[in-house]
Amino acid sequence: MSGNIRKIILFAVVVCVTIILTGCQDPWITDTKRNAIEQYMLATVIERITEKADFKPYAKKKVYMDYTYLAPQTDKEYVQGRLEMELARKQCVVVGKREEADIMIRPIVGVLATDHKRFLIGTPPLPVPIPDTTLSVVVPEIAVFKRIHRIAYGRMSFTIFNAKTLEPLKVIPYINSSAQYNNFAILLIPFSLNDMDMKDTVSGEFSIGLD
Repeated sequence: MSGNIRKIILFAVVVCVTIILTGCQDPWITDTKRNAIEQYMLATVIERITEKADFKPYAKKKVYMDYTYLAPQTDKEYVQGRLEMELARKQCVVVGKREEADIMIRPIVGVLATDHKRFLIGTPPLPVPIPDTTLSVVVPEIAVFKRIHRIAYGRMSFTIFNAKTLEPLKVIPYINSSAQYNNFAILLIPFSLNDMDMKDTVSGEFSIGLD
């Protein structure tokens, strides 16, 4: 067998191994600024916080929302929408001017962000040079056990005033919440676990999914 043929066969074997193993790469592909999992986690955190906020004493009152301190937040529109949805559930009427309101609520977001940690037992990605050439192929990591732990954290505070006099009526110092999504690979078999409601209204039967 000539040297050129051996090189071609070796290159083909390495390419085949690479294709087989790429199925266990990290799940970070996204077509938007935030991937869908990150958006799910942050939305879940916001929903859990707003549901815990105690607006029931102000049922059927006219409420003005002071969103001044939400301006720097990337997700401020969703925070505002969920707060107003929660007020609607309590039969409050949200008005656009403080002069028209009985109550003014000022929400503050202290934390609304995501983190991730990665743990691997196995081999990291390795470059494999092709003998007698300048070419090399990167063999993906081989995971005996891998965990990518993603978590979103949220903290919000609320100050509630008499809209006419600005007298403080109630202070909610903070409400904390979190949401998690975990990707695992055990002996190259990937799966995921999470603590969120991600079921589709049509076909979402699975709470544990193979990736």
